[in-house]
Parts: sequence; structure tokens; C-alpha cells
Amino acid sequence: MGVLDTVSELFGSGERQYRFRCGDCGTEFAQRAATVEGLTCPECGAGSVQPAEAA
Repeated sequence: MGVLDTVSELFGSGERQYRFRCGDCGTEFAQRAATVEGLTCPECGAGSVQPAEAA
């Protein structure tokens, strides 16, 4: 999880963020989009993004 994700989770941004995980490299990231349609991994650029499982 990146620094911006951490700060956003701690202080909130006022908008709902959804967690996703890249199926290729395993990177987890947050987006405001509720679906994976059109999302790509910010780390490797792969399109195999899936919703992250709730912790």
C-alpha cells in the first residue's frame, strides 16, 4: 500500500474508495471506481485487476 493510500485511509477523502489487487504482480491499490471495468494496475499496467478481499 502506498503512502497516499495510507493517508487517504487515515484521514478520509470524503469519497468512497474501493480496494483492488493486480492478478499479475499482486499490487493492492485504491480507486474510486466500484468496478474493474477499464482498470489497469498502477504498478505494472496489467489489466488483470480484481476486487481485493476484505481484511
